[in-house]
Amino acid sequence: MAGPSPPDPATLFREMLGQWEAMANEFGGNLMKSGEFTRVMHGANAANMKLKEARADMMERALDAAHMPTKAEVADLSARLNRIEMTVDRIESMLAAQTGQPTVPDRPKPRRTRKPPQNKAPG
Repeated sequence: MAGPSPPDPATLFREMLGQWEAMANEFGGNLMKSGEFTRVMHGANAANMKLKEARADMMERALDAAHMPTKAEVADLSARLNRIEMTVDRIESMLAAQTGQPTVPDRPKPRRTRKPPQNKAPG
């Protein structure tokens, strides 16, 4: 007759891991329910927001000292330039319609003459 089979180490490990996971979930759940955790998280979020604000202020002052535009100023310039281009296109269309000429075709785009480097086979 065969005796009792030896315990399977993989089964023991899975059971131990399952118990550890259950304990960790219970501990984490109880911790997150506490008011202290809420206060700490609120403080961490407030500190993070102040840090972001300080970094943005520092960057703005550095760019101002270097006489360079900020990201917001570049975005504003881009929007203004886009509106100017739309106005010029509208004026060109109106002039073309008044003179009876066909509308102005799209402006030519630069040719793409650069080619990627050829991969040479090792040899």
